[in-house]
Amino acid sequence: MAFFSMMKIFLLCTASLSLLLATPASGQNHLLPGERLNSGQSLIEGSYTLTIQRDCNFVLYKDGEPKWASQTGHRQGSICYVTMQTDGNLVIYGYENRAIWASNTAGEKGNFVFLLQKDGNAVIYSKPTWSTGTSSYGSASVVIKPGLNGTVGAYGAEKNKVRKMGKIMEVMRDE
Repeated sequence: MAFFSMMKIFLLCTASLSLLLATPASGQNHLLPGERLNSGQSLIEGSYTLTIQRDCNFVLYKDGEPKWASQTGHRQGSICYVTMQTDGNLVIYGYENRAIWASNTAGEKGNFVFLLQKDGNAVIYSKPTWSTGTSSYGSASVVIKPGLNGTVGAYGAEKNKVRKMGKIMEVMRDE
């Protein structure tokens, strides 16, 4: 009887912990404040993939060819993750939760989103704060603006579908 009670407690704790560690669903193209990608996870948009590799290098690929990297690799066996912080700073954390790279965009708390766009440019939006600089000429863009009531709105190219969801925003991909 005690075994089953302990097992229930263990399962409840495991489920609670998984809810506390905010990680995005596989295959999405954005990180909201407080969300993170753990080693081996990626943001995906069309033929572009932005991956936090197991060696802690954050790399943007187009069709498997690297286009940009954070130059934080060669940390074999490291436990690392990249997170969009609530202050607008995108940070890679390595061993013992030490910051090893940052976009240096920290400021006041606000409505931010780190978005891998259809053109391959990865951008921190509230207003454009930081990007990888990998956009293609003539490609579609999205403008994301914080609303007065704490919501986030977006407008831009027809093919970029954005839907308001309270205090967060969901970026829809064309299928």
